[in-house]
Parts: sequence; C-alpha cells; structure tokens
Amino acid sequence: MSASSSSYVDHSMRPTSASYATHPIDPAHPFVYVTFGAGASQKEVDAYTTEHPFPGTTAVGGKIDVPYYVPFAAHPVGSAVMLLGGFGFQTRLRGLSVDALVEVEMVLADGSIVVVNEREHPDLWWAVRGAGTAFGIATRYKAKAYPIPVVYAGNIIYEFNRATAPSLIKHFRDCIKAAPRELYANVILTAGPRANGALVVIQICWLGTKEGGAPFVNAILSWSGATCLLNEVNEKTFKNQQDSVAKVLKAGTNRKWFLRGDVVTSLTDELIHQSVNKFADTPDGCAWLFELGAGAQTDFKDSCISPAVRAGNFNVVAFHQWKLEDLDARCVDSAEEWMRDFVNKVSAGGPVPSFSERKELVTRTIGMYGEENWQRLIEVKRKYDPKGEIRHCFWPLDEEGRPLGLFDDEEPLVDGVAEAELKKGKPSSALPKQDSKGKGKEDKRHGNHFMDKFLLP
Repeated sequence: MSASSSSYVDHSMRPTSASYATHPIDPAHPFVYVTFGAGASQKEVDAYTTEHPFPGTTAVGGKIDVPYYVPFAAHPVGSAVMLLGGFGFQTRLRGLSVDALVEVEMVLADGSIVVVNEREHPDLWWAVRGAGTAFGIATRYKAKAYPIPVVYAGNIIYEFNRATAPSLIKHFRDCIKAAPRELYANVILTAGPRANGALVVIQICWLGTKEGGAPFVNAILSWSGATCLLNEVNEKTFKNQQDSVAKVLKAGTNRKWFLRGDVVTSLTDELIHQSVNKFADTPDGCAWLFELGAGAQTDFKDSCISPAVRAGNFNVVAFHQWKLEDLDARCVDSAEEWMRDFVNKVSAGGPVPSFSERKELVTRTIGMYGEENWQRLIEVKRKYDPKGEIRHCFWPLDEEGRPLGLFDDEEPLVDGVAEAELKKGKPSSALPKQDSKGKGKEDKRHGNHFMDKFLLP
C-alpha cells in the first residue's frame, strides 16, 4: 500500500480539533494517489492514509499534518466498491468511489493480467467503473485520495414513534434539500426487538469545521415533535466518522444479511408515510436508510452507471440482519414488500450498483445502467468474456450476451417466481417451504440465484 507525494512534513505537529477550528488549513495538494491491493478493506486503507498524512499550512503560516482519504463508502464495506459505485461521506462533494479510480489491475476470463485505465483498454475502463465484477478479478487499485483535515459529524437520535416519525423525516428532508455538496446526510430507521427500542437516527457529516455544518444541525434540532435522545455531532477525524454507520447498524457475528436498495427521484410525503407505517412491523435487526444523493456524482459523464441513477435525490436501502436460527422469510419479505409496493414506484431506474443484491430482477440490473449503457456493456462483455466465465457476480451472461435466466416468454424473478406471479401479489422472496424443524429447504429446480439453474447438477 502506498501514497504518492514528494513533499516533506514534520509529523511531530499533530493537529487537534481546537487547532482546526481556529487555524484553517491549506492542504499542499488537491489530491494524492493511493495504491492498494484488492484484498485490503476500506478500514485498512483509511488507517494507512491516516498514518501517512501530507503537509498543510495553518492560517498563521505553521506546518500541520493533513490526512487524505479515498472516497469510499462507510466501514465495514470492502474495496469492491471501487468497481461497483461506492456511495459515502465524500460522494456529494467528490463523486462515487468509481469516480476516484485511476487504474485497476485485473485478471481477465482468459487468465491474462492487464492494467486498465483511460489509455490502456479504454472500452474496459469505461465498463469496470460501475460493472467491474462482471469483467474480471481485480488485484490492485490506484485511486485518488482527498484532503480532509476535519469533519463536523455525528448522530442525532430520536425514539421511533409511528405517529411522529413522518413529521421528523419530512423536517429532515426540508432542512437539507438545498444543502451544498460539502454536506452528507441520511436518516436511518432501526428496529428494536419486538417493536421496542426502535430509533430514528439522523447522520450528518459536514466536510469541514463546525462553522459550516452547525446551521444544518441547528435546523434539524428545531423540530419540536419529540425530545432528542442524543446529539453527538461534533468535530472529529474523518477516520472516526467512517465507523459510524456500522455502529448504527449494530452488525453482529453469526448473522445472515439481506440488502435491497434503490434510488428515488424524490422523497415524497407519500413515500415517507408509507415507509413509516410499514417499518413499524419489521423484525429486530432491520434498518432502512434514506440517504441524500446527487451532488458531484452527476458531474461524471464517462461512466457506465445510469445518469438517472446518479441524479436521483435519495438512495433508499434496506439493511436486514438476523440470527442464523431465525426464520428467513419475515426478514426478507419485509424488505422486498417495502421496495416493491412503495419505493420502486418513484425509482430512478435501479440502485447504485454497490447497493444491488444478488437476487435481483434482470430489469433492475439493467436499470442501474440504462438501456443504452447496458447494450454497450454487452458488447464489452462479449469481447473480454465471450464464454461468460465470470459468472459469480450480479450480471452473468450466456454466450449470446443475454442475461442468464431470461426466458423466451417471461422474465423470472431471481428465485424462480415468474413475473406473472409477482403481479398477483406473491411475495418476491418466495422462499422454499420449511421442513418440520422450521428450516428452509433448497429449491433444486430454481436455486436461490438467477444463474443457479445453469450451475446446479
């Protein structure tokens, strides 16, 4: 792992929050390059760049260390977001993770190792920034990292109340709808056991000092519908903020996970009320995210990700986790039904690819890129992987360039439920029937992935 710059800095001068607030910092570089292996986690990369800062100048002319960070998603996501989108605290100011990518070393389907960038394999370069996992196996990344001396960030927490939560979410939306690109903001509904202990968590991350972010926090706190349980927004390091989402999601070991996401054109009053009513009945371990979108990601045109998805006002994502011994159906169906019955009706076409789940409708997969980009992706796939060797990804193809699982007369859902059955109101998860011990049986006819029917013996 390495960070590139020839500048010297005295590492004995470690900045404090107070020095940030009173001595504005002028970084020496607008960005630096960071090279890291594909097996490195975001947390490891962030730790490295934190410990290898570059020089900056205080308002009084002193030297001070400034850490630089790759625009990752929040921890604990892996580095594959460099190929699939990657929406995080820097996105609204600097674009998606794929927009910071400078080059990638990959193993292709024929076993060859190539370096892909805007000069070498330019057609593949266009494709890997958003659909990279369908074209090869990444072994090394080179990406831009940007200076972040300090952030004004943290959580504002309220108790979830079915009667007042819609008012709070609408208030949050109206407070941040015209925010500058330096502001990242989301609201998370997180369920407690048996409908007890559910919370509304508002996360704020202003890429700068308190002076710039405080007006938005104060506006949110002006809501008078209930007492705020906790306001821990303050100046901190960006590395510290990167851990915040994982803490809210309360991830644990020995758990199953299910994710379903979308990008919506607007967070309407109707969607807010529908979501709150639906969320009130979700099981423990479920969290629903409404994340302010658009911003700088719309500036990047030469990308396979749909412009409509980039321009969507909010990412809407269900993060569901449950204990291994619990029944899957309720945890999966509650997310599927929310998306199908309410969110998809205002969809911009599909989610940012890094928010896709392996059980996706082919139409949603195509929607992440748009029809024109999808056709171009098919041509690139035919060139670099004509036999469809790279299959264990969100988008496997057959030898004719058609998505696997696309039948002649109907589009199946990924778990074997036909589109016609979905229209009749059948839940899209359609999990196999349980045995006498309450455990799900694998459906050998269809499998649990839309490519499994081609892989099962």
